[in-house]
Parts: sequence; structure tokens; C-alpha cells
Amino acid sequence: MLQKKQVVTGEEQQVVFTIPIFEPMPSQYYIRVVSDRWLGSEAVCIINFQHLILPERHPPHTELLDLQPLPVSALGNREYESLYKFTHFNPIQTQIFHTLYHSDTNVLLGAPTGSGKTIAAELAIFRVFNQYPGSKVVYIAPLKALVRERIEDWKIRIQEQLGKKVVELTGDVTPDMRAISQADLIVTTPEKWDGVSRSWHNRSYVQKVAILIIDEIHLLGEDRGPVLEVIVSRTNFISSHTNRKVRVVGLLYIFYSTITACLPGCCQRPRPRRLAGHRTGGSV
Repeated sequence: MLQKKQVVTGEEQQVVFTIPIFEPMPSQYYIRVVSDRWLGSEAVCIINFQHLILPERHPPHTELLDLQPLPVSALGNREYESLYKFTHFNPIQTQIFHTLYHSDTNVLLGAPTGSGKTIAAELAIFRVFNQYPGSKVVYIAPLKALVRERIEDWKIRIQEQLGKKVVELTGDVTPDMRAISQADLIVTTPEKWDGVSRSWHNRSYVQKVAILIIDEIHLLGEDRGPVLEVIVSRTNFISSHTNRKVRVVGLLYIFYSTITACLPGCCQRPRPRRLAGHRTGGSV
């Protein structure tokens, strides 16, 4: 509101408001501001749209690099290569191979179901086996059923074929301290690892963790969300006190609602199975 005191002191007055831009966009706008209390108090501003660049209506997807499918021989390890029945990694795995297998950067991977996120996690696990022998890998799944599924798979592929000890740590299965201390890969649930890591001062195996892999991290907004937040925060706290870097890899499922499935920003290229689009009409 314009006040007499502000006019007398010569204080600059600002009027802030929002105006729509219609299509087709005109070359310029004439904006006139008129006071409803003071006669002859008005201002005209001309806005030129010639060089105006509007943001995208829908954010574009991140294009994948133009890379040829990477052969499994890129692992440089015959034992690792023998774990896979395919000869080449898929487009998503090819894109992230170097980051997961040749670096210690924290990674948040979002991909559709069936795109090979578990294999991506295994690339990060192999990195620990290669570069940090004696360190431990912790894989956290939100459900005991998922833990059981990973245990059944990795007991055969990682424990029997690679000779790395895999241990299940849940409310139903609690191995003794010696088994956990000798484990290379610990598969657990958020609640169980939260309870275990609280006493990290007295548990040397917690201090030996080199990587924390959290599966289904899109459940961060659910009931287990606070537990996951505490685990990550405590992991960073332990890392700062032990001077041992702990890598964090998050895996999440990307899902498309009925609205976003029709947006031009959704990229079909990295999907192992393309979506079939159908348009239906109706009155509202």
C-alpha cells in the first residue's frame, strides 16, 4: 500500500504481481499500473519477449551416453565373469559400470523393475572385493522375504563360486559373533542393522564396513524411512571417527503414474521392455 510518508521521503515503490503468458506468445507486453486512490498516478512498462527463453514445460529426461553394450569381460576377472550367463551388460549397466566398478563415489540408482539393479549392486560389491580385502559389505533390504531371496542367490553365486562368506542377519536368523566377524557380505534389514550399528564402538565388524547398499530406498517416505535416515547418518558418523570411507549405494524403483507415463520427458530407451501407450477419451 502506498503511504504519504513514503512519497515524501522519496522512497522507491515496488509493485509485485504475476501475469500469464499465452500462446502464441506475443512480441511484447504493455503493463499499465494505475492507482485507484490517486488521480494521475500511473506507470507504463513495456516488456519485450524477443529474447525471452521459457523453461521446459516438462523436464527432459537424462539422455544416456551413446555407448556400445559393454562385454562382461570388462570385469577383468574370470571368476566374476562366470557368474553371468549373458555376454554383455544392458544399456543402464553399461552407463554406470565405470562409476560402480572403478570408483568409490556414492551412487543413487533409479531404474525400472527388471533393468538389472541387483547386478549393479554386485559391481559395487566386486569393487570392495578387489580394492579392500578384509572389509565388509552390508546389503540392506526392507523385507525379510527380499533378504531371503538375496541369501539364496548369493549363497550359490558369491559364497560357493567366489569363496566369500555370506551371512543373513535378521530377526529370524541371528548368527553368532564369530560368523558375523568372518563374513564378507552381510544381508540384513533396516531395523536389525540399526540395532547392531548402535554399539559400533564394541563391534569391530561394524567399523570394517566399506560399503552400505540400501535396496528399495524409495521407501524412505514410508514407516521405515526414519530408520534408514538414522542408518545413513550413523554410517557417516562412524566413517568420520574411524577415518574409513564408507560408500553408500542406494537402489530405487522408478514407477510411472498414469499421468507421467504420457509425458514426453519419459525415456523408453533404457527400459528392458518398452511401454505400450494407449490413449482413451471421455467426458468429465
